[in-house]
Amino acid sequence: MKMGSWRGFTALAVMVFGLAAAVAPRAKAAEPGAEWQKTVEAAKKEGQLTVFMFLRDNIESAVRAFGKKYPEIQIITVATPAPQTAPRIMSERRAGKYLWDICICGPTTPYAVFYRAKALDPIKPVLILPEVADESKWWAGKHHYMDPEDQYIFVFLGTVEMPNLYYNKKLVRPNELNSFWDLVNPKWKGKLLVVDPRQAGRQRVSARIIYHIPELGPKFLTRVFTDTDAVFSRDDRQAMDWLAVGRFPLCLFCGGIAEARTQGLPVEEFDTLRWKETPATNSGSNGTLALMNRAPHPNAAKLFINWLLSKEGQASFQKIMNGPDVVMESMRTDIPKDPVPAANRRVAGINYVVMDTAERSDQAPVAKLLNDVIKR
Repeated sequence: MKMGSWRGFTALAVMVFGLAAAVAPRAKAAEPGAEWQKTVEAAKKEGQLTVFMFLRDNIESAVRAFGKKYPEIQIITVATPAPQTAPRIMSERRAGKYLWDICICGPTTPYAVFYRAKALDPIKPVLILPEVADESKWWAGKHHYMDPEDQYIFVFLGTVEMPNLYYNKKLVRPNELNSFWDLVNPKWKGKLLVVDPRQAGRQRVSARIIYHIPELGPKFLTRVFTDTDAVFSRDDRQAMDWLAVGRFPLCLFCGGIAEARTQGLPVEEFDTLRWKETPATNSGSNGTLALMNRAPHPNAAKLFINWLLSKEGQASFQKIMNGPDVVMESMRTDIPKDPVPAANRRVAGINYVVMDTAERSDQAPVAKLLNDVIKR
């Protein structure tokens, strides 16, 4: 081949390969866009989305933000207390009524009930938005699932959390305790009030967190409930009243500190996140996402899942849900964290105890221990 011909061939080859390289990425990038548009159109045609949620302040507003972006889709929601969710949904399904597309749940019900009953479809295949599928945008560089298959129960919240311990400001100084183990000091014997962790709710979750914190665990739960002569209450308001009037100087697993402050009661919360024990991360009562199988509106469900897990959706959810008495942090790392109090934000490099795993969401071993050591 002559030199001129070779140069011409080389130039042509470079042009062809360059054109192929330019076209290939566009073709690849167009595929999710085409699928996304098809999903949007099909969801609008279905015209409805049904979402079952655990009852919590602002949760309905957080979900209905989806409707502002897609007003053609009617959103039907039901929010119930956590203990009522599984019985209701499973009862409906046994009767052949498949009413719900999505469950925005806590850590226990989707895995212990829905997953084991094979009532869920996998979420991973429906993550079609590139920014959602990109795991580098999420905490620890990966998607977080509660189920062992990493498919069915998506964990989108991971709030730094430690069990609540309140004190009466007239009776206790804020620096008198700096570890949960300080509660077993003989000076507090007979002076500890506990919201009973054997009942569902915040107190049961808190006991499960303690059970899995390596510095505490079953040994601490046994000691604090056998050596302190703790008194138990099953009512948050009663517990706060007893703490405020000084009947007890300390209350473990109490709630309602924001309201108590507003009322001017002499109570405060220890900053247990700064104590010696390793903090945990927890999805809370509205931080997991499950896609029900036989969903009546599968395209609307797919659209909602991608919107909720998008940068826009997570920023919206996090902003709406955070309030004076509620702290929630998205597992997305590329959204503003302004709604999350600075003291409560996850910090890179800390090896948190991640509660949202199949093993740590199992309440059975914790319940057995509590029933064995609490004799009243």
